[in-house]
Amino acid sequence: MKISRISFLFSQPHQPFFLLGVVNAIVLMLLFTLGFKGVFSIDVRLLHVYGMIFLVFTNLFYGFTYTTFTRFSSQAPIETKSYLNVWLLNFLATLSFYISLFFLPLFYATAILMALSFALTFKNYLPIYNKASNPKDVQYWILIGYGMGALANLLFLLSVIPSKYIKSEIFFNDGIEIGIYLYLLFLPSIIGFKMVPFFSRVQGYIKSKYLHRVLFWLLFSHVILSGVYLKGLFVVDLILAFVLIREIFKAKLPFPNEEPLLWGLHIAMFWLPLGFFASAVVEFFESWFNYSSLYMPIHLLALGFLTTIFIAFGTRVTLGHSRSSMIVDRVGIWIFYLTQIVLLSRFILSLASSYGTLSPWFDISATLWIILFLLWLVKYGKLLFFRAN
Repeated sequence: MKISRISFLFSQPHQPFFLLGVVNAIVLMLLFTLGFKGVFSIDVRLLHVYGMIFLVFTNLFYGFTYTTFTRFSSQAPIETKSYLNVWLLNFLATLSFYISLFFLPLFYATAILMALSFALTFKNYLPIYNKASNPKDVQYWILIGYGMGALANLLFLLSVIPSKYIKSEIFFNDGIEIGIYLYLLFLPSIIGFKMVPFFSRVQGYIKSKYLHRVLFWLLFSHVILSGVYLKGLFVVDLILAFVLIREIFKAKLPFPNEEPLLWGLHIAMFWLPLGFFASAVVEFFESWFNYSSLYMPIHLLALGFLTTIFIAFGTRVTLGHSRSSMIVDRVGIWIFYLTQIVLLSRFILSLASSYGTLSPWFDISATLWIILFLLWLVKYGKLLFFRAN
């Protein structure tokens, strides 16, 4: 029986979430660029940070975990109605957020809708977690990661509530740190160390017993130090780099290899320790010698690891669940290359900013980001609406 495009779009959880996340990645960067240039009078920092964390990457995370959480737990797939309710909340949060850029009080609705989205996700995942047989270490830390995302969302909400007792900037900055390090970076790293060795057909790899716990508490230490002692921040990131590179060497990923879907994932995983090492170097010069890098450490990790692993995971999931052959053609390979070109352009922007100039690298970096996600959408978006065969 033939079904409509819309019905097929909502028939698997990754499809609507990926579509919403990728479209938001394009629209948000376009609005950020226009707002940064003064075309619109909007809060560009709230637009960029909150939008990327909750409207882009949260949707991409949901697309993957609503597909795999049950598989990790050897349970039946989540019912369509359950994940569609979450998607609807995210869609409404997206609409209210765009309007709130011009009418700030509506941001309350955005944050509340996202809070409900996290709450409903916990309601969907907890019964699955409870029924799963041991070991369920990965599922536990996925839930912790989502808990940190929910906490960050709450802090952003508190930051826009007027208060004479606590400065809103404190809530906002804490929301950024927790949202990025304990949510955006922690959650996919847990999934990455589970799935990348599996996809790579690595034999005999068993992750270090306390890897997830160590990563969480090191990232937690990063968040705390960012608020109380910036000069010690680089030490934590050096330790993170050491822990991560040791684990990657232990996994013995077969890199280089000829499979683009694999080396895309491997590059993303290599960027975890490399990103934290580079961050440590930059943070040392920033805190001890007043060097300005225009948030280079965050962007090295967000583009090197986070964006790269989505493009690789997102491509693999989209191909696999559309009954397509797991082969990436030349265009798909260039999409993987483009992730690193976007990273390079953002790195150059940070270097240029230290000399007091942003042009033309800001425009180049933003444009390349838009092209990256637009190209991915054009290439693979049709598989979100149509089954390959």
